[in-house]
Amino acid sequence: MTNAKDKSPETSSLLPAVAIADDEHAASYLLRRDLLDNKERHRQSRADAARELRQTASLSERDDLYADIHWNAQEEQDIKRILTEEFVPQHTEQQLLGARALFVSPLFHVRSKASPRREHVELLLTPPDTEPVRYEGPELRQSDARVFLALVHMLRDLRCGTWASFQAGELCRALYGRYDGDSRRQLRDSIQRLQRGLLVFKCFSVQMLQRFDFPTHGPWSVSLDPQVAALFEHSPKVWLRLQQRLALPDGLTTWLYAYVESQRRLIPMQIDTLSKLCGAESSGHAFANRLRIALGHLTEVGLIDAGWSLRGNQLRWRKRLPAVN
Repeated sequence: MTNAKDKSPETSSLLPAVAIADDEHAASYLLRRDLLDNKERHRQSRADAARELRQTASLSERDDLYADIHWNAQEEQDIKRILTEEFVPQHTEQQLLGARALFVSPLFHVRSKASPRREHVELLLTPPDTEPVRYEGPELRQSDARVFLALVHMLRDLRCGTWASFQAGELCRALYGRYDGDSRRQLRDSIQRLQRGLLVFKCFSVQMLQRFDFPTHGPWSVSLDPQVAALFEHSPKVWLRLQQRLALPDGLTTWLYAYVESQRRLIPMQIDTLSKLCGAESSGHAFANRLRIALGHLTEVGLIDAGWSLRGNQLRWRKRLPAVN
């Protein structure tokens, strides 16, 4: 599983930048860096007060300094809570962020474009013995995962719920390699499906995306649900390589890519089990043939070893270990 601490070259993201769309709140603490800067100021003030405390004997001054230390420590904790609860986990310009629950279930499944979409599905995304996270909403596919992961990435340093604008043309070119009426419609439809999708936790539910404006002219705007960060508290975080994910063809290949990255190691699996997990329509020889092609793609990008095999109803494979310098 790729970790956010794995440093990538300092290059700009392949995805477009966003701007805060709500001018009224543009000066508030909506950016991660502003909160981090504020947290550092409180840490420094606390350290200065502690240093001064060691050099003074006056009881009244010591009481004031103790109060100052306590107040700054409390402010640091409040900011830390906001960063945890109201921002998605941090990731770099070259990473996408998801959660294991999204990648080991048929949430973003692999049915073909020719198959009509179901208007409403309900899925359990977590194992039965854990705190449940369910999905309720329109049928989602790997093309929708591409959009969801991209928007989480673009909004990653904004407080969840912040309304942000972006250039639809830039995002279409990044996601689909072109900008025309069809790609614009495809992007709009995906965002609207994600808008209607609910992640249902034990005591509350959140939209996968919240507000969405798509004017005929000018930038589009979107926001994450203010509580969507809860997903990453209920399910382990998974970081993907942005360039690799965008380069792979949507479908079984990208589902397997995210599945493999969500695992520390790969164990032998029944092919029928894998077919159900990814939501495939095909089974038996037809699915096995699709699986061979997808595994070939993952071998080419260096995610799994070339020695995988399909024998009978079993897939044997191994995750490629990172190179040791």
